[in-house]
Amino acid sequence: MSPVFPMLTVLTMFYYMCLRRRARTATRGDMMNSHRTIVSNSRTSPLNAEVVQYAKEVVDFSSHYGSENSMSYTMWNLAGVPNVFPSSGDFTQTAVFRTYGTWWDQCPSASLPFRRTPSSFQSQDYVELTFEQQVYPTAVHVLETYHPGAVIRILACSANPYSPNPPAEVRWEILWSERPMKVNASQARQFKPCIKQINFPTNLIRLEVNSSLLDYYTELDAVVLHGTKDKPLLSLKTALVDMNDLEDDDYEEKDGCEMDALNKKFSSAALGDGPHNGYFDKLPYETCVD
Repeated sequence: MSPVFPMLTVLTMFYYMCLRRRARTATRGDMMNSHRTIVSNSRTSPLNAEVVQYAKEVVDFSSHYGSENSMSYTMWNLAGVPNVFPSSGDFTQTAVFRTYGTWWDQCPSASLPFRRTPSSFQSQDYVELTFEQQVYPTAVHVLETYHPGAVIRILACSANPYSPNPPAEVRWEILWSERPMKVNASQARQFKPCIKQINFPTNLIRLEVNSSLLDYYTELDAVVLHGTKDKPLLSLKTALVDMNDLEDDDYEEKDGCEMDALNKKFSSAALGDGPHNGYFDKLPYETCVD
C-alpha cells in the first residue's frame, strides 16, 4: 500500500474531528446567545420577558407637512424601523407636522380655540400608532432626528384595533405628560420619558405634540413600545430583578425614573398650601392654642 493513503486517512479523520468540535461549539454558542437574549429581554422577571416592538402602522393623525400622495414628510414614516436615526438633520423619510412656532396661531386664517378647552390642555397635534402585540407598557421611546422637544403627552388606549369584536368601553390613560419646554439642541435624540404603569394591556399609543417653542419643524423617525404580556407585580419587581443581568444604561434609566418620581413628590409636598407641622395639623385647633 502506498504511504500516501494512510496519510490521507489520518487527515480525513482529523478534518472530521475538527468539524464535529466546531459544530458542537457553535451549538453551545447558539444556546448561550439564546439564553442571553432571553435574560436581557426579561426586565421585570425571568418568567415575564419584555417585548420590544416598533409601530406597525399609523391609524390617525391631525396633520402632516407632506402631501397625501407622497411619503415625504408624512406621518406614514413613523411605521416600522427607523429610517434616519441616529443621524441628525432634515430628511424627507421622517414624520413632520404641519406647523411650528407661534406664527400659525397669529395668522388671520388661524382657527379659534374651542370654548370648553381647559387652559391646561396644551396639545396642538397628535398621531396614533398601533403595534403588533398588546402589552403592559414599561417604556415608550420616541426617536427624534431634528429639533426635538415637541412631544408633551403620551397616552395608551384599552381598545385593540385589530380585534374583530368592538369593545364595550374605550379607555384612554395618560402614560406621561409635561408642559411645553424648549430644547436648545437640534440634534437627534432618543426621548425616553418615565411613564406610569397602567392596569390594562395596549397596542394603541397616541403622541401629542406642541411645537410652539420650536425654531423649526420637529422630525420624528420611529416609536418603540416596551412592555410585558403579563401585568407586572409592583411589590415583587425589585426582588425579582437580578442586578447582574441589567446593563449600566438600563440601571441608570430606571434609577433616573425613580428619582424623577421622588423629586416630583417632594416638590409637590414642599409647594403645598398651609402649614407643615406634622401630626399637630391633625389635632383640633382648640388643643393647640394657649
